[in-house]
Amino acid sequence: MKKIIVLVTICFMVSLIATARQPSALGIQELDMKAFKEKVWNLDKNKIFLREGKLPIILDFSATWCAPCKRIKPHLLALQQKYNGKLFIYEIDVDQFPELAQRFKVEGMPTLIFIPNNNSFKSLLGYKEYNELDVAVNSLFFKK
Repeated sequence: MKKIIVLVTICFMVSLIATARQPSALGIQELDMKAFKEKVWNLDKNKIFLREGKLPIILDFSATWCAPCKRIKPHLLALQQKYNGKLFIYEIDVDQFPELAQRFKVEGMPTLIFIPNNNSFKSLLGYKEYNELDVAVNSLFFKK
């Protein structure tokens, strides 16, 4: 009986560790200014847009009170699941960080900023269905 309990406990711990290592299991990370500077663009160091990292990034500019922002969230989670390890999706609350919204010329919500592997970006304004988002991801990030 003790062997079974030990075995079940070990299996449970291994599954927890494996799940914790998967980025998609964590959901979409909400960025504060410090995390933004580390993961996307160090505004203090570079006045012009110079991205950090190598993988493509989607920035989701949203607000807690925005209904279309809430409706698009499951689509972004599904994209993160589909492209697990191939891109990052980050959320930025425009009410908490209006200066970031201004830098990317966000005029409405939700606004998605697609940042490929270079120092350019493209914005997409408004609610979009999953298929539209998937086409945008493929054409902007993974086209051959």
